[in-house]
Amino acid sequence: MNLRTEPAMTGAVRAALAELVEALRQLEGLTDQVGPFALYPDSCDRAPDLVPALCRALDIPLTFDASSPGGERDFAVVALAAEIQRTQRSPELAGLDSAELIAEARRLYEEENAGYRVHAIRRPDGSLITAVEAGSPAAPCVLLSPPCALSYRLSLPWLRILRSSYRCVIIQTRGTSERIEDPTDFDRRGYDVDRQVEDLVAVTEELDTGPVHLMGLCAGATVALATAARHPDRVSSLSLWHADLELGADAEKTEHQINLRELLDLGGESRDTAAWLRNRLTSGPMTGVPERIGPLVVRPYATTELFYRYAKLTAATMHWDSRPTAAAIGQPCLVVTSADDGTAHPAGSRRLAEIVAGARLVVAEHGDHLDAFRATAEQVGLLCSFLAPWPIGPS
Repeated sequence: MNLRTEPAMTGAVRAALAELVEALRQLEGLTDQVGPFALYPDSCDRAPDLVPALCRALDIPLTFDASSPGGERDFAVVALAAEIQRTQRSPELAGLDSAELIAEARRLYEEENAGYRVHAIRRPDGSLITAVEAGSPAAPCVLLSPPCALSYRLSLPWLRILRSSYRCVIIQTRGTSERIEDPTDFDRRGYDVDRQVEDLVAVTEELDTGPVHLMGLCAGATVALATAARHPDRVSSLSLWHADLELGADAEKTEHQINLRELLDLGGESRDTAAWLRNRLTSGPMTGVPERIGPLVVRPYATTELFYRYAKLTAATMHWDSRPTAAAIGQPCLVVTSADDGTAHPAGSRRLAEIVAGARLVVAEHGDHLDAFRATAEQVGLLCSFLAPWPIGPS
C-alpha cells in the first residue's frame, strides 16, 4: 500500500505552479490585443492536459496547435513560449490532481489581481491607455514611464515593492493595449513623443494624482524628460534608470543602440517592410532573450502589426533630441546607470547628469540593462532616500 506522507499541495508545488501561472500571464496582454494566439504543441509537452486547462480556467486564449509550414518555425513564437515550456516541465507538478492545481492557480491569479487596479483611459483621439495602480490613493505618487510597447508586467517588481509606501502607477504605451481591429487607427492617432507625453499627463489627470515622482526606465526616460520639462506642475521630481536617450554627438552609443535604431527605422517604413523584416528576424533562434521575462521582451515581435507599432513608437523616442528638455529640467533629478551597461551606453547618463542642473548621478560598477526593472533592495533604498526630502503627491 502506498500512503502519501504529505499533502499534494506543498510549498514546492505552489511555487512551481506560481511560476507556470506567471508564464501564462506574460502572454495575457498579447492575447488581449490580438485574440487567441497559437503556440507550438511542444510548449506543453510534459503537461499537455494541464496547461490548456489552466488557460481555460484563467480565460487566457492560448492554443497549442501552431504548425510549421515547410518545417520552418517562427522563432518569436518559440521564444514567447519559452517560460511556459520551462515551468510546465517542473517535476513538482507531475502526477498531481489537475482539479486541485487549477483551483490553486485560480486563487493565485485572483490574489494578484486584488493587489492592483487596472485603469483603461480613453484618449480623445480614440487611443486606449492602460494604467496599473497599487498603493493608497492618499499616498505620494510614483509614476513609471517604461519602454515603448512593452507590457506593464515588466515593471511590476517596482509596483509590488513601492505600494506599501507610495501610490505606484505604471503606464503602458498607446497602441499596445486595445484589441487591434482597424490597424491603421494607430497611424491616424499618432505615436510620436508629443503624443506619449500627453498620455502621461492624461494619466495624472484621470487618476488625480497631484504632482508625481516620474521614473523613466530605458527608452521611457525620453518621454519622462519631456513631460517633466513641459509640465513642471505635474512632475515634482524625476529619476531616470539606464536611460536610452538621443544626445547627439554629446554621448557615445553602444552598437546595440545604433543597430536597433537602424532596425526600427526600417521596420517602421511600412507594414509590408515590417512583415519582411520580422520574417528575417524570426527565421532562426532569437539570441539575447533573457530568462524569466523573455516573453515580455519578445512580445513586440509576436506579429507584424505589433512589430510595426514597436518600431514607430520606439524610433520616435530614439530620434528625439533630449538635450533641450534636459536643460529645461528644474526639478530634483536622480540618474542611475552602470559602468558596463552594454545596451544603453552609460555615457548617455553621464552626459544627462551634466545637462540637468543639480542632478545626482549614481553609476554602479556592474549591472545589466534589465536591472532597471528588477527593483532590488539597493535600488529601492536609493530611490526612497532620494525621495525623502522632496514632497510629492496631492497638493
